[in-house]
Amino acid sequence: MQSTSIHIGEILPPFSLSLFVGLYASYRFPELVDVVRDGEYYRVLYMQSLQPVLVVVNSTGTVDAPALNLTVYSENSLSGKDLDSIRNKVRWMLGLDKDLREFHAHIDEHDPILSRFVKRLQGLRAPATPTVFEAVIHALVEQQISFNFAGKIKSRLVQKFGEVMEIGEKTYYAFPKPEKLSRATPQELRTLQLSRRKGEYIIGVASKAVSGEFDFEALVFQANQVVVEEISKLRGLGKWTAEMVMVRGMRKLDAIPADDIALRRLISHYYFNDAKVSNEQARDLAEERWGPHRGYAAFYLMYGARVENFLK
Repeated sequence: MQSTSIHIGEILPPFSLSLFVGLYASYRFPELVDVVRDGEYYRVLYMQSLQPVLVVVNSTGTVDAPALNLTVYSENSLSGKDLDSIRNKVRWMLGLDKDLREFHAHIDEHDPILSRFVKRLQGLRAPATPTVFEAVIHALVEQQISFNFAGKIKSRLVQKFGEVMEIGEKTYYAFPKPEKLSRATPQELRTLQLSRRKGEYIIGVASKAVSGEFDFEALVFQANQVVVEEISKLRGLGKWTAEMVMVRGMRKLDAIPADDIALRRLISHYYFNDAKVSNEQARDLAEERWGPHRGYAAFYLMYGARVENFLK
């Protein structure tokens, strides 16, 4: 096993790796893909050649002068092009090119409730999946079940279908490739506590990705409404799934999954004295207070509720 170091500078401050790591550390289920340990972030990524590599991210700077060092473990030597690809992928996943100043200014002006979370969580960046396909599978699993239960199912999915790297007596998992999931059977997925219908949806989505019938990654360049329309054409996927995918897998942070039960619960608690909130009320509040930053604001609200132990 070979290791290579990569430096990442020129990060727009503020940025806090410890807050990013803290998000995954707060989960109440075993997170096998986005692994955190001793303040570091571990992720298995695929090169264009489909060779898996383990990337370990640690901070070498401060919140106001951020810098990161990556240690990349691979079976074979990596080219300069490979290293550039890894650096760019990490920048994408950690949101290192996001300028938070406009978001901070908007929230300070329009939402004193969320502003206290923003001030408390200086340097927090919303994570993104390395591929749109992964975000689609996440959203499919999470449909109509609790976040923690969905997390347990995703861990089982990763253990059964994800590629494994063994490094220093530790096992690291990659998120399953579309090819592997397309060959799964509904019976296999049922053993993971996925419903038969969800299992069929996952196999269908993976099969379309493998055949090239549906190019999930190209959706990043489409307008939000087009993304919703295209994703909704797939069996088992609708507006909620599309909005979750836009935020998590495309960094379209002007989108918001207002139909999400957990998000509506938080909006109810923090803005409506725990009164029941409709999808329309949630969307109206997001538009009025958060505007074009609604996706990022929703992420801060979710994280802030975890910090306050309201959302567990």
